[in-house]
Parts: sequence; C-alpha cells; structure tokens
Amino acid sequence: MKRKKVLLCGLAIIVYGILVCGCESTVSTESATQTEEVAQQIGQEKTAEQMSTEEVTTEEVPTEENEARQPGLLPEERESIHMGKLSSEHIYYEEVVHLDPACADYIQELSIYDKEIDDTFVVHISLPPTYDETKEYPLIVMTDGVWRLSDHPELRPLMKNGVIDDVILISIGYPNDYDYRTIRERDLVNHPNDFLHFIVDNLIPYLSEIYSVSDKNTTLTGHSYGGYFAYYTLFHSDTIARNTFENYYIGSPSMQAHTGKMYIRNYEQEYYERCKELNANIYITVGGEEDSGFVSGIESFEKSLEERNYDGLNIIYEVIEGYSHDTVFKPSIRNALGIFYGKSDVGR
Repeated sequence: MKRKKVLLCGLAIIVYGILVCGCESTVSTESATQTEEVAQQIGQEKTAEQMSTEEVTTEEVPTEENEARQPGLLPEERESIHMGKLSSEHIYYEEVVHLDPACADYIQELSIYDKEIDDTFVVHISLPPTYDETKEYPLIVMTDGVWRLSDHPELRPLMKNGVIDDVILISIGYPNDYDYRTIRERDLVNHPNDFLHFIVDNLIPYLSEIYSVSDKNTTLTGHSYGGYFAYYTLFHSDTIARNTFENYYIGSPSMQAHTGKMYIRNYEQEYYERCKELNANIYITVGGEEDSGFVSGIESFEKSLEERNYDGLNIIYEVIEGYSHDTVFKPSIRNALGIFYGKSDVGR
C-alpha cells in the first residue's frame, strides 16, 4: 500500500484561478444541511474509537438476500426513463446557467425509477466538450447530486484546457420537492446497499447503453454522509459494488454515522477478514477549519487503514487549510480529478 499525507492545500489545487467559486445559494443550502449534520455528530458523547456495535438504529440492516440482486433494469424501471436537457424548473437552473449559459445544452437530465427503493432519481450528465462516440470515457459518479449541479460547469474547464483527460460527469439527485436531508440519509446511511445496487446494477449499465462509457478508471465521490457511503462502497467492492470503482474521493466522511449496528470500522473489519487485497486509489480530505473532534475520528480511521497494509491500496490524505466542512468539496473535487485523471505529474 502506498500512502501520502499532505497538511497544506498545495497538493494539486488545479488551475484554481480559472474556475469560479460556485453558486452562493447552492453552497448556503448545502451548508445549512451539513452544518446541522455535523453538529449532531459532534454532539454525541462517543468518539469514533469508542463506538460500539451495541448501538442500534430503527433502520433495517442490509441482508444477504438484498446483496443477491442481478444487474439490469426491470421493465417498469426502463419504462420510467425520461431523458432531456437540463430542466429550467430545477431549483439551481438559474445559478448554473449564470456560471455557463452553454450548460443548458450540454447538461442532460435523466429521470429514472428504482423498484427496490421505490423512488425516482434525477441524474445529471455532462459529456466531455469533444465527446467522440468512437472513444470510451471514464465515469465520475457524484452523490448528493442536487448540490453537485454547479460542479458540471465548474469542472468542465479542466477538460477544455487540457488539465485532465476527458471524463463523463454524473451527479445523482432527486426531484425538486424532496426533503433532501431526509432522503439522502435514507440512501447514504440507512439503506446504502439499496442505493449502491441502484448505481451499480441499474444506472451505470444504462448509461453504458447510451454513451461510450469505459469500464475502467471509474470514480465515486462523496462528502459527509456521502463520504460514509463512499467508504461503505469501498468495503463492499468485492460484493455489491462488483469492483466497479477504481478511484474514490472521500470528503469529510461522517465516521459517527452507522447503518443498523454497523459502523465503517465494522465494514472494514469484515472486508479485512475475507480479503487482504484492496485495489483502489483513495483521496481523503478534510477542511482545516473543521471541528477537531470530528477530524480526529477521520484521521484515526485513515491511520488504521494505512496499518492494514492492503495490497493495491493507495491513499492520499489532505487537510485543506482555509476551508470548512461546508466548503471543502469544491477544491477537493478539483484535486481529485487532477490526481486521478491529470495529464501532468502534479499530485501523482
């Protein structure tokens, strides 16, 4: 296993000056949700090291039966699909169009129903500026898609300016009228197995039908609860995830979150007991202005992961100074793309 720890934000903050800082109201809405989320976690008396599997939530624990699903869309799921341009009704439409008016044309909007979850997802897709059907492109799959819409126009210049290889950006969100805080907790924490099945067995296979998608060098990104989900996916890479993802950006993961009786440490222990190889590239970040107690749990787990010495696992951990829990995603996702897809040796 290779590991690199960076304490300053000098690691691959790619062409920071060429990109705008994001949508203010998008960030403020996300901040309100995630600040409350972190406050709840910090308010707990136990640290990540003290967490016990004796604690139980009222949520159903994933079962082996759930893990036995087969990939592919059911007839009713396929019939539910609607694809078109970015809807002008999206709550952040005006903001992203202000960032780049052309995104109204290049961001595609997919509505798709999942029977197992019994809900509809709204997925946004942006192809590379010079998309060529005769070539294949890796996918960047971003959770918390409602708040990731602005990342499509903000990350596009990295491809246009030749900083990174061409990729297809995917962000998975929900219809406008959803309670995002409640619904993301369902998918990212309470029932991550169902959400992972949706991504791996339904969404990616469908996107591979309609676009030139490479099955190599795929990236999953997640922040806060999404970081918890990214770790969950990593430690199910040999089961539910079907080794779909090679790269993981894990931002300020909520180590105090748990699915039923299971914390991330428990999932990692189970993985370690069945496999000593973990072929993945992981980029983990926290903001320099985040709560020290919250960060200590993240760093403790990262160190324990390093000590496992998994074959094939590469870890980069970075504290990005000057950023909080609510703002650290923006510089981190640029860094992550530079690390995983950069055309130079910066950050590698």
